[in-house]
Amino acid sequence: MSKGTTGVIWGLAFVVTESIQFVYFGGLFQRMSSFQFGFLVFGIASVAFIGWTAFRSPDQLKAAVAAPGTLIMVNVLATVAVAAFLMSVQLIEPAVSYTIGAGTMPVTAYLAYRFGMREGEPMRNRTEALGNLLLFASIAYLALATMAGWTGFVRGGPLTAAAGVACAIADGVMFTLLLIYCQRLNKAGVGPGAVFGLRFPLYVLVVGGVALAGFDQRPPLAASDIAFIVAIGLALTVPPLYALQRAVAAVSTMTISVLSALGPFVIFVLQIFEGRVDYSQATLVGLVVYFAGALLAAFGAVKATVRPSAQAT
Repeated sequence: MSKGTTGVIWGLAFVVTESIQFVYFGGLFQRMSSFQFGFLVFGIASVAFIGWTAFRSPDQLKAAVAAPGTLIMVNVLATVAVAAFLMSVQLIEPAVSYTIGAGTMPVTAYLAYRFGMREGEPMRNRTEALGNLLLFASIAYLALATMAGWTGFVRGGPLTAAAGVACAIADGVMFTLLLIYCQRLNKAGVGPGAVFGLRFPLYVLVVGGVALAGFDQRPPLAASDIAFIVAIGLALTVPPLYALQRAVAAVSTMTISVLSALGPFVIFVLQIFEGRVDYSQATLVGLVVYFAGALLAAFGAVKATVRPSAQAT
């Protein structure tokens, strides 16, 4: 199996597991502070992965420290991306949050190419370009539908909806840039597991301080409930992010960005079974347009990855 095909498989594994995560977290954060959750879950994951790397491959940690600028950028981007994700998914409908964030990623990758970043990429064929154009149109529609109150869930009024949309966009932009800098660490000799652990220390410090300050406070939970939530959180957080890191090491940022656009329909179906979010015809219309664009863009991206061809632009 080729490296490109393996990377696509890891990318699809990331999409499926992250879709489950979005639906679960959307309900969880109505009960538990996202900052408390982030401190506990990402703190444990970071310590575990850095500790394991220090034991098995200390040279990878030395390679990371030898690239301080890249390491700092990874932490800053991860902090903003994760915070934006956790805020967005609790403010607006999970399927909409995911769709806007994921759809922003290929656009950001293309703009990175236009601004001269070597990891950015052009649209590699006409199929991919047309698909991404449809993705952009559906994102604009879903943003307007959310702020108009037509979607299945908003935690407050129009301003809350706008904040949720803005967080989803920030998540997509920051996450794409994070992938770029993670690729740079990979090329510097830092493996996927080490990169996974090294990108969270700043985030853990920030959300720990915010949680202690009492921001986004929730009614206190029993210790047993916190332990259960953290255990489930680890089970839902580590697999998709690790799968993503394996994909980052094998395929391009644009390919990962486009594959991520396939998740909204998985989330929409899971929402129906969960029952917290109302069924919304407006959301479904946006997702249908989005899905058509995602299929076209994914087909073009996979074709370009497995069988490279001439670029469209």
